[in-house]
Amino acid sequence: MPVVIKPNIGYSSVGVHKVKNEQDWDIAVNQLKADLLHSDGLYDSEVVGSQTVLIEEWIQGEEYAIDGYYNQDGEPVILNVFKRLFKDDYDTSDRIYYTSKLAINEIYNDALKFMKNIQTVLPLRNYPVHFEIRKKGNRVIPIEINPLRFAGAGTTDLGYHAYGMNMYEHYFSGTKPDWNRILEEMDDNIYSFFFAELPLEINLEDVARIDHDALCREFEHVLEYRQLPFQNDRSMAIIFYRSEDLNENLQLLHLDLIPYLTIKHLAYI
Repeated sequence: MPVVIKPNIGYSSVGVHKVKNEQDWDIAVNQLKADLLHSDGLYDSEVVGSQTVLIEEWIQGEEYAIDGYYNQDGEPVILNVFKRLFKDDYDTSDRIYYTSKLAINEIYNDALKFMKNIQTVLPLRNYPVHFEIRKKGNRVIPIEINPLRFAGAGTTDLGYHAYGMNMYEHYFSGTKPDWNRILEEMDDNIYSFFFAELPLEINLEDVARIDHDALCREFEHVLEYRQLPFQNDRSMAIIFYRSEDLNENLQLLHLDLIPYLTIKHLAYI
């Protein structure tokens, strides 16, 4: 202890739980079982798998998510650099990721080195990859490497709003962005996406509607609001927005989404 338990195959942090001590163990295991039962039927077994559960070291440090690819020559190319926020030590949600000049500079060189190290073990070519790493001091440790999450749920479009990056074009054309120019031209704002999901304890069939207009008003400067068909996988919306600092994000981490749902026979206002 402390450890993290999670399905070996996963998406959107379903079934991921942190266990600080022995007293937390039974609670976390029961939550994991409940998550997998709630998600059964929502995701294919190749997306969320319940056959194998991992018990991992609880890795400390700042967490970053990277989208990139290996070109036809095996050269690693970074297409997006996002930093992840958590509301507390137990939070494992994908609610907010953000990017900024500072966040990119914090991890870019380490992320590129990490991709090169992977290449020494797996000689990848023409291969997209999403990976998440944590950095504490000079130590960089992988959290996951998951090609199925490359450009997942369209969240990678945050790069388009933050620095005009069309990562799909780069990937399919085999080109790479000029990060020196991008950083020179970027402003000092924080660019974020908010991934709004129905809580697992809410039955999808009980939701009559979602008040997207009210949810949108929670954000000071919306760049794009995408409504999603929540009946498919609990994803309500992705909101891209701009902030002057991290204060807005720190508040949004604690936003209760239930008041924006109209439940059949019960109305939350």
